[in-house]
Amino acid sequence: MTELSAQEQPRRPLAALAVDDSRLADDILSRFDADERRDVTLFADPGNLVLGPSETNAEVVVLSFSVMRMLAKLHAENLAEFCRRHKVVLLIRSQEFLDSTGLLELVCGVVFSDANMHRLKDILALSKAGYSILPSAAVMDIVTDRLRCDSIEKLSPIELAILDQVRLAKTNRAIARGLSLTEANVKTKVRAILKSLKFQNRTEAAVFAARQYETIKAAILQLGSGVADDLTDRETDPPAPTAH
Repeated sequence: MTELSAQEQPRRPLAALAVDDSRLADDILSRFDADERRDVTLFADPGNLVLGPSETNAEVVVLSFSVMRMLAKLHAENLAEFCRRHKVVLLIRSQEFLDSTGLLELVCGVVFSDANMHRLKDILALSKAGYSILPSAAVMDIVTDRLRCDSIEKLSPIELAILDQVRLAKTNRAIARGLSLTEANVKTKVRAILKSLKFQNRTEAAVFAARQYETIKAAILQLGSGVADDLTDRETDPPAPTAH
């Protein structure tokens, strides 16, 4: 028996969908006409996508954020290997963007289900052709800053003041001395700030605070806190010790 020629080989489906929301799956399928839908397959069990012996032969794999986060938590190595072998597009909502930054390095494209779903077919076609459809660094900064600014209200006035001091690259000890807190208290609050605004590290928090200084100051003033005076654009020297 001779091997099938390129023209005779079975046609590969365009996309395989792994989403855990039936309404979202229906929305995606509705964007394809009847003839195109045969090029889209659905995975009932996303775990089999990275663990099964026979993986999908689809041109592009679309993973919803919740599915990809679950796979990253339970099967991180398998997911990373799967993404190296396949063209993967991440499907997220805008408010999930901050939580998805650690997953972006694994995918070749992003679709926002609440913003650019109308471009889904275009993004799949470009991903199939080998293009990377990811937000630029500048766009990512704008989006993440906007989402974090929307979440500023989660921080207390003193946490906002500490965030501003992080902007100035001050140590926990220096921040504690300037705001009349204990160093342990500052350390705890810095961790809370990183968690609340989903910063990867202290440096990322400092860069954000530098870009959004006016927003942070306005938030403190709006909360009517007495720590507003602690916000300063420059480093100040500690008071000289009193002579005895």
